[in-house]
Amino acid sequence: MADPVLSSLLRINKQRMKQMKRALAPYGYVGVMHLIVLHVRRNPGVSQEEIACFFSLDKTSVARDARRLEEMGHICRKTTPEDRRQYQLYLTEAGQAFLPVLDQVHDAFAKKMSEGIAAEDWETLRRLLQRVEENCFLD
Repeated sequence: MADPVLSSLLRINKQRMKQMKRALAPYGYVGVMHLIVLHVRRNPGVSQEEIACFFSLDKTSVARDARRLEEMGHICRKTTPEDRRQYQLYLTEAGQAFLPVLDQVHDAFAKKMSEGIAAEDWETLRRLLQRVEENCFLD
């Protein structure tokens, strides 16, 4: 039998992804493009492989969506000196300018998700989930 907490987390994430994709489709964002941009914002110069690993995504999907983002002018990909097959990703001015759209879509979902939950309960949940996540990576 599936753990009800894990099942809830999976369903919540599925709804988040569904709503993000729907809201961003008019801008040409498909797949995991929004995840790539948000991760590059937090980690300029991150590699496609690191993004795939962080989100547990297929490397081919990340490479395809990164190429699309580059074609849109939202990121630039630079090969690393150590390995010409590996790309480091950076936001462009257009990518930076698009961040408020991503933030607005994300914030709208977060607001909907937290309706009726007291701030202190939300903070408790955040701390608990952070601890659960840390436990997952302890060896």
